[in-house]
Amino acid sequence: MTLRRVLIWCAIAALVLVLGACGPGWIWGSKVQAMELQPRDLVQTLVVNGRVLAPRVVQVGAQQTGIIARRLVGEGDRVEAGQLLLQLESSEFQASLDLAQAGLAQVREVDQPSSRSLLSQADSTLHQAQWVQDRNVRLQREGILSLSQLEDSRKALELAQAGRLSAKAQARSALSGSGLKLAQAGVALAQAKLAQTQVLSPAKGVVLTRTVEVGDQVQPSKLLFTIALDEPLQLLIQPDERNLSKLKLGQEAQASTDAFPDRRFPARVSYVSPGVDVQRGTVDVRLELPQVPDFLRPDMTVSVEIRYGESKGALAIPLQALRTDIGFHVLVLRDGRAEQVTVKLGQRGEREVEVLGGLQSGDIVLLDPAAKAGSRHRALLQATP
Repeated sequence: MTLRRVLIWCAIAALVLVLGACGPGWIWGSKVQAMELQPRDLVQTLVVNGRVLAPRVVQVGAQQTGIIARRLVGEGDRVEAGQLLLQLESSEFQASLDLAQAGLAQVREVDQPSSRSLLSQADSTLHQAQWVQDRNVRLQREGILSLSQLEDSRKALELAQAGRLSAKAQARSALSGSGLKLAQAGVALAQAKLAQTQVLSPAKGVVLTRTVEVGDQVQPSKLLFTIALDEPLQLLIQPDERNLSKLKLGQEAQASTDAFPDRRFPARVSYVSPGVDVQRGTVDVRLELPQVPDFLRPDMTVSVEIRYGESKGALAIPLQALRTDIGFHVLVLRDGRAEQVTVKLGQRGEREVEVLGGLQSGDIVLLDPAAKAGSRHRALLQATP
């Protein structure tokens, strides 16, 4: 073997050792995550956090100043309209009512007997005058009594009738006189004051909060309970005003709660506010629930995914593949090298974006942010979302 051949073989051996030390990536490129672009139906959704909204919440307070004697409900209790929530000390108000009722009875005892006596006397006088008049008419026909005597009895009858009417009016006046009315008004006022020692639920619903306990002193200005009315629960979200064009009445949505993230339930957009919150730049949107889950509670935090569009046979890439340092572009693997391609974008979702131009079906799009344009790479294809 000549010296030249020995040197050639040594060089080849050294090259093999160098290549072995560098690894196959030095020749074929490093492995990076990638996806093969394929047309598919792309659903556009908007994800917004919100809360469970009780359409109406009422605040309940007392109408009287007093000390709480009994509390009958607490947070989470269901209540009916008119149900007793708490009772204030009422002994003083009950005593006032008893006193007013006694005064009314006394007024009736004083006024009514005298008026009844006068009416009874007038009835007796009228009965006697009528009997005399009837007798005198008969006697005058028989020629026993003169016409002047008959006229006298007729006048006496008219006076008795007038006296009866006067006694009746006096009796009626006694029953509706100022003294009686005043006594009746006193009873009504005492009854109202006593009734105000009871705090009642204004409607059917669920008690959300209570702020007092037995023994506390309350005043009319103090909040005692808040009650969520027993009406269908709704969801309230406040998306950014930039998403207003994506929202329409009747759009279908899927929702979940932080407490039960795996239990998704359907919802539907039922209201989009015509105005924008100037301070936050958001829009109030409410969603109705075809079926209310049994675990749902007012003020729960929810995540709502609203479906606002769908593109048939669309090309879409994950947002992680999109590069924005110089316009919108991606890296596509062509002939083993990463090539930078400018793309035209369409609808943007929470995790991916539609591509309207720059790419075609079958392109290998690199997802790894460490990949560099012009570098050699090998694609580790992942499944299309």
